[in-house]
Amino acid sequence: MPKDPIEKKSKKVKEPFVIPPVPTKPQQCHFYVLRKRRYCGLPARKDLNYCGEHLNEKPDKEGLPKRIPCPYDNSHTIFEKDLEKHLKSRCNARPRELPVCHSLNVNCTLPLSEEELEFQRNIYSHQKMFVQPWLARVQLQELSREDLDSIINKVNIAYDANVAPIPMEQLTHPSSEKKRSTIQNTKHLDQLSSLMGHMEKNNMLRDKTACFVEFGAGKGDMSLYVKKAVDEENGEATYLLLDRKSVRNKTDLTLHGHSENKSRVQRQLIDIKDLDLSKVECIADNNKKVVAVSKHLCGCATDISLKCLMNYVETEKSKGQTDPIQGIIIALCCHQICRYEMYPNQEYLESINMSKIEFERMCKMTSWATCHSGGGSNKAAKMSDAEPAEEDEHPNNNEDGDDNSDETTNHFSGRDHKERESIGYKCKRVIDAGRAKYLEQFGFDAKLVYYVDSATSLENCALIATPKQQ
Repeated sequence: MPKDPIEKKSKKVKEPFVIPPVPTKPQQCHFYVLRKRRYCGLPARKDLNYCGEHLNEKPDKEGLPKRIPCPYDNSHTIFEKDLEKHLKSRCNARPRELPVCHSLNVNCTLPLSEEELEFQRNIYSHQKMFVQPWLARVQLQELSREDLDSIINKVNIAYDANVAPIPMEQLTHPSSEKKRSTIQNTKHLDQLSSLMGHMEKNNMLRDKTACFVEFGAGKGDMSLYVKKAVDEENGEATYLLLDRKSVRNKTDLTLHGHSENKSRVQRQLIDIKDLDLSKVECIADNNKKVVAVSKHLCGCATDISLKCLMNYVETEKSKGQTDPIQGIIIALCCHQICRYEMYPNQEYLESINMSKIEFERMCKMTSWATCHSGGGSNKAAKMSDAEPAEEDEHPNNNEDGDDNSDETTNHFSGRDHKERESIGYKCKRVIDAGRAKYLEQFGFDAKLVYYVDSATSLENCALIATPKQQ
């Protein structure tokens, strides 16, 4: 029986946008920021209507000092006459003195391309880019059906051969649960409480004197939960927070504690790919065991973190230290931005017959797992308010040329949404299986576990590793 034709809703005609009148607030900049639909909030000089940043936009700017883009960070401008002073001591993006623990690209498995090296040298020039150029070039919809089916077939074979059944274990920890009655949105709490539960289960919280290293720390929320779970009140533990940029509302002061003997806290601003962990001050001057933690460490950041940790294991074992790392727990995410040159287990990729180009395409397909279909499902509604503070930092998961608005085979892959989602998850787990096998080469028991359900987070898989029992 034919279905009744669906009546299309008539589209509303958009009225032309009118810029509102200039603000009456004294000394407020008169430049209208169209993207934000408001006037600039920066103050202007008493004798001008525009702030320093927008003086170039002033209609009658003749006679005003010339402003130019900052050579270090072209997202802001400076007076040309102040260039030398700005570059020498004022610009926050100016090159800093490299720390002792810096070793360029030490955690990259293969040499990086000249394009990527150039990109890194000018990292501040690319702040407004949504995706790196080499990732943008991977366009799945431009592949022939034969090439796409070939990669999917390899993924299916690799998944069946290397990925064991992954258990669903959503745990809790008493120290985290105390907060439950005080908050409405428990999304982050569910994840962190379960991660603390898994740390307890795998004996990562037993040693109060350990050095807890948080990769991609941001504010340091996970370290704060660790501090509560360890229940150290006399400053026994050390906390190392690693990130490549500074953030607001850091937890560093809280991590020190309120007792007379405060915990040691070190925040190191560095790209993980350049980090020699053995030379970080708070690790180098003692023999504390290391526990590595991270919640939602994006793509290749996970890979270079694992490489960093195993390089540390090798260094410490050469000094006679056995099992320098007590445990590793990383909540995984954003596999679509993994980099072939940074993936730690190249032998594994060879064993599953995955070339560089195929690996990049497989990474791109992982986004199929986290791009929910349209239609206003309950699941989609739950995910729409997902982690604003955290997910804003994550790359866009939308796949090339696909808004996932249909559940039919009109997709360029010839597969409906459910099948694409399954393929996407298989791609993720194939990548994760190689990571686990890499850790096993260095004497770790490594496993994957779903630590929360998918309604809480679509990125709900964690990699857990502990030293093998002798």
